[in-house]
Amino acid sequence: MSKPLPTPDNIQAVRQQLARFSSLHVPPQLSTAEQQSVQTALLWFSDLADYETIGVCAATLAEGKAALEQYVGVFARPITLDLPAHEGAVFLKFNTLKGAWYLDDYTGASRGVLVSFHVSEAEAAGVMGTYGPFPLDLFTAQ
Repeated sequence: MSKPLPTPDNIQAVRQQLARFSSLHVPPQLSTAEQQSVQTALLWFSDLADYETIGVCAATLAEGKAALEQYVGVFARPITLDLPAHEGAVFLKFNTLKGAWYLDDYTGASRGVLVSFHVSEAEAAGVMGTYGPFPLDLFTAQ
């Protein structure tokens, strides 16, 4: 099955699908069909984007690291992050263009993954934006 070519209409439809997460602090439980639909939408936007910035808010470093490695592995390339020990909730950020990461304490109540898509081509400009939070384990079944 080929992916649809980017048009303003189908980019807008995917933006609307992903935008339903933007007002949430914690991602909802998704059915298998919803999970597959969100995965497909994110992967299509990833194909259209030049690179992504992925932000993870998690209760533990292990949970955040696992989620970040899954998302980066699906969007860009498999990685294994060598992160320093950390207690408590974390905010992790990764730039797929630079391969750079950032780790900090996180005191907020939000949990999940935010994905920012960055593009330089005008035809895919509608892809650009930040979407989520998505479930930490969205791509675990990949």
